[in-house]
Amino acid sequence: MQICKKIREIRGNESQSSFAERFGITARTLQNYEYGNTSPSIDFIQKISQEYDIAPEYFFDYGEKLFRNSSAIVPQYSSSMQKKGSSISKTNITHTNSSPQTLNDDFVSIPFYEDVRASAGSGAYNEAEAAEQLNFPKSFLRQYFGIISFANLSIIIGSGDSMFPTLPENCYLVIQQGNVKEGEICVARIEDELYVKRLQKLPKLKLFSDNKVYEPIELEGKNFEIIGRVVGYFKKTSL
Repeated sequence: MQICKKIREIRGNESQSSFAERFGITARTLQNYEYGNTSPSIDFIQKISQEYDIAPEYFFDYGEKLFRNSSAIVPQYSSSMQKKGSSISKTNITHTNSSPQTLNDDFVSIPFYEDVRASAGSGAYNEAEAAEQLNFPKSFLRQYFGIISFANLSIIIGSGDSMFPTLPENCYLVIQQGNVKEGEICVARIEDELYVKRLQKLPKLKLFSDNKVYEPIELEGKNFEIIGRVVGYFKKTSL
């Protein structure tokens, strides 16, 4: 369902003028939103989401269900990821396009590797290709994940508890290939397996789990590659 139709459905029988006034916009602006003439602002999406207890992601092609539990989807800013991986099944996320496929000036399409899942500890081996593209407003990615560049993004599913409490189980991880700074959560390849861990560069190159039950992984002497950083996550549940 298109965003314009979702807004119209939520408004129900309330008049456009009354509905628009409640959210600080004009009736004409609401009409443009509902007719699909203009894209709704992130401020409007945030307000309507809070008012009706709907996750903002509902409006952006993550599915057709409303998520009424506000804790069901919890975006994290990239800065929060720097404070403190679970392993991941093998995939070809290193071969995503250097520039994203754009739908228009406001949206970006990100490859989603549905079969790639994090596992606590040793990791699984799977060959996987991007099953689909998930569409995001650029303003949403800036607001919730602090993303400035939209190149080299991909999404995988994380499960297991080696990065708990920073990353919950069964969450969608947004990954950006490129340089990873000290202390950031990264995706690293060791031999034929991928891991989501926190990177330590000094005094020795190591990968750490936020769940202290798991031992650090030393990278020196291993065949490894630091692929990119986890810029955030979202969590999705059904009613």
